[in-house]
Amino acid sequence: MTWAAVTMRWPDQATQWMGQLSAAKNLASTEQASTAKRLADLDGKASTNPGPVGDAAQGAIVAGRGALADQMGEAPACLVVTPFQSGIGQGRGYQRFLSAPNLLQQLAGKLVDVSDTGRPDGPQFALCLMFLATRFDLLAESLARFNALLPIPDLVRAERRARHLSKLETEKWEIPAAGTLPRWQALPLERCTVVKAAQQSMSGQLAVLESYAADSSPMADLAALANRKAAQQQGRDQQLADLKASLAGGNPDSSMRARLIGPGNATELRQALLTGDAPGHEWVLCAGALLVGSEKGLSFVRELVGL
Repeated sequence: MTWAAVTMRWPDQATQWMGQLSAAKNLASTEQASTAKRLADLDGKASTNPGPVGDAAQGAIVAGRGALADQMGEAPACLVVTPFQSGIGQGRGYQRFLSAPNLLQQLAGKLVDVSDTGRPDGPQFALCLMFLATRFDLLAESLARFNALLPIPDLVRAERRARHLSKLETEKWEIPAAGTLPRWQALPLERCTVVKAAQQSMSGQLAVLESYAADSSPMADLAALANRKAAQQQGRDQQLADLKASLAGGNPDSSMRARLIGPGNATELRQALLTGDAPGHEWVLCAGALLVGSEKGLSFVRELVGL
């Protein structure tokens, strides 16, 4: 066996199957021209007749759109406080803490912060959510359960950071194993620029031929369309049923607390938020969200959290 010098060339033997596509491509071009002529001949001879479903569903469509606009059209003002925000949490470095009473003070203080031009004005309702924990992993789990239903960007970032900090606390004592060198690994041929360009060209030609191979009659297309619509409707109904079933019969989550206050202006909402029994300083790692809006605008979230 001898070592041969490398000569870069097109792989003729590996791609000789492409020559078998010529006959099918020529036939496809001829059939395409014939199809265009037949469609032109049908102009003025064929007509369509829409079914009665559109008129019958018009009333339900108007009512449904109106209900969605009432519940989802009004976006409440949202304020999120987490221990990882600058100047909010206590502690040093990445170890930041925020107890439940201090969290309430931060939320209440933002209601009357006159330097904040984005704070809501006028008599409104407020929905306060608190996520209570004593460890980073517990805070991440509590936020994950809420973000799965109503993801708020700041809470999603807090969940991600709490999970990473919990993972860091666990893995910082582990010594990774480097393994043996050198390592075996797969070499995807798509990394080669020539192979990548050739694959794109060949895939395009195959896709054109596949479109002709999958050709069917108009009646078969209409039947397939009707089946797809029926399957899509069943899928939507099943998705909604699964969502309702997942939320039905749930147990109270002690790591999440919610409270609806109002109506009132910013000062009255602040006073109402600070009154009453609240979680104590034993919850050293907490995050919270305050949603301010009309009673109708908060109705969906209020029912979602069980109030």
